[in-house]
Amino acid sequence: MMMFSINPAYDLEKGDEYGIGSVAERSELFRRCEAEGVGISVMKPFHGGKLLDEKTSPFRKAMTRYQCIQYVLDRPGVLAVVPGVRNMKDLDALLGFAETSAEENDYSMIGQFTPAAALGNCVYCNHCQPCPVGIDIGLVNKYYDLALAGDLMAANHYEKLTVKADACIGCGHCDKRCPFHTAQSVRMKEITAYFGK
Repeated sequence: MMMFSINPAYDLEKGDEYGIGSVAERSELFRRCEAEGVGISVMKPFHGGKLLDEKTSPFRKAMTRYQCIQYVLDRPGVLAVVPGVRNMKDLDALLGFAETSAEENDYSMIGQFTPAAALGNCVYCNHCQPCPVGIDIGLVNKYYDLALAGDLMAANHYEKLTVKADACIGCGHCDKRCPFHTAQSVRMKEITAYFGK
């Protein structure tokens, strides 16, 4: 089990005052934790409250508590989020997350502010959905990344999928919808080749 801070500001900056390590190094750590069965408990999901205010957010746009929580829960290896709670009002507001819709939790707006180093990386958010042929693009990418990180079970999980990357017809629907500008249609060919060997 590990406990450290994860939030969009830390993850999408590059070894500066917001986060230690590059975008790639942090992503690799998350994938390795999941591959090796190391759970991550997250603190500081709101960047000390800075992400909740457009004046202090590095994105110059306020995020909601629910968007921040969903972002953190979508990271590989994350099992729990432990935001700061000052009083019962804070606790009641946070517990409301369990009743929110996907639209309320949608954090794709941060894709407009993503630094070049993070562009092109799938973060398994599934904003690319729906796939016309039924590929679970986020899950396919997750199993691929885990396999690359050394998770021996990832290939087994991938093989159990009903629709795999080789079903991709290259329509580009997912490419147009990805807030992180990931070329998923290209990546599906790469994933097919990897698991096909």
